[in-house]
Amino acid sequence: MSCIFVRTNAMAALSEVQTRELKRTVMGQALQLVTGTPTKMVHPPVVDAKVRQELNFPKVELHLHLDGAVRHTTLFELAQQKKMDLKGAKSVEELKQLIVSHEPANLSKVLAAFDIFLPVIAGDAVAIERVAYEHCEDQANDGVIYFEARYSPHLLCNSVHKVWNDLADQTGELTPQGVIEAVKRGLDRGEKDFNVKARSILCCIRGYEDWNNEVLELAEKNKHLGVVSIDVAGCAHGADEQYEPSVIRVFQGAADRGIHRTVHAGESGGPKEVVLALTEMKAERIGHGYRLTNDEAAYQKYAVEQRVHFEACPYSSLMTGAVPLNWQEHPLIRWAKDNVNFSINTDDPTCFDNTVTSDLRIAQHEIGLSIHQLWLCQLNAAEASFLPDDEKAELVERIKKAEPAKN
Repeated sequence: MSCIFVRTNAMAALSEVQTRELKRTVMGQALQLVTGTPTKMVHPPVVDAKVRQELNFPKVELHLHLDGAVRHTTLFELAQQKKMDLKGAKSVEELKQLIVSHEPANLSKVLAAFDIFLPVIAGDAVAIERVAYEHCEDQANDGVIYFEARYSPHLLCNSVHKVWNDLADQTGELTPQGVIEAVKRGLDRGEKDFNVKARSILCCIRGYEDWNNEVLELAEKNKHLGVVSIDVAGCAHGADEQYEPSVIRVFQGAADRGIHRTVHAGESGGPKEVVLALTEMKAERIGHGYRLTNDEAAYQKYAVEQRVHFEACPYSSLMTGAVPLNWQEHPLIRWAKDNVNFSINTDDPTCFDNTVTSDLRIAQHEIGLSIHQLWLCQLNAAEASFLPDDEKAELVERIKKAEPAKN
């Protein structure tokens, strides 16, 4: 999913406050489904001690938006401190009703939630550092040993984006470079305190092409601050919409400079978007990519034969309307059958109230992956990570040592 909302008519305000969450099952098994098809409200499964024990291998997450991974309690606390209105929410639970998606819709509707909560942290270096630090703790508690957190430094600053310019009066000016440094401070403290490793990916944003060249420059000059790749995110308006030529040139430039590349494609856009990302933009990984299966020849070439890595997000894919509203038709079923190279990720925990383990549980119980296949997703992720070769080898070895028995 995109790092951020875009202010368009298609992404106007959210609808009325969503109905209170249905009671979750303690067994952590079923999303509320009827014959494989989600009901109106669909919840991530509960992750209890039994589930954690069953899925106790170390985990790797590659597709996570840091600005979509803010604790709800942190958002509410900061908003209270700053006297910022959250659409009238008077408690953490009311805030969750506003911004958490449990009803399958479309990407634009999900992204609209960012309009509510992102101003709480944008332009605030202390808050951004806190978010990065707290997410290290959340990942460690979920058994994740390595993750790559992506974000737009321009959308988290207050010096270039007109929507946030008024925030400079509250917190002082924060530049894109300052955002990267704040994230690094938080990740460094989190790595030390919670024994987890984290790196950053900088996002270009669809519709804000004038930022793209600076994203490339920032990625190149901040490798020492843990920046390992660039990405481009945003909502495609139509299956045949393609990335702008200026975006393509930036990714070609990244390839020339040896900067890693991952691209959102095949989520709200069609298979052509995936093919262009791989052929023209020189993408090494694809964020989502589900709709590549709509083009059999392209699927066989890139997914099966070339084994491009796909960063899959099961729960997100349903909430954003990227896949059919029936788990039995989910592309991951075929991907697993064809031994496609993919991982399991959360995308935006703030918007979905999910974890890596809850998405693994979905892949296990609703999509039908075995525990060994779920472990293989961790190995795929480790091997597709953008770590230096020596660190990647160490990560891969840790995953291999935890291989469960095949069923």
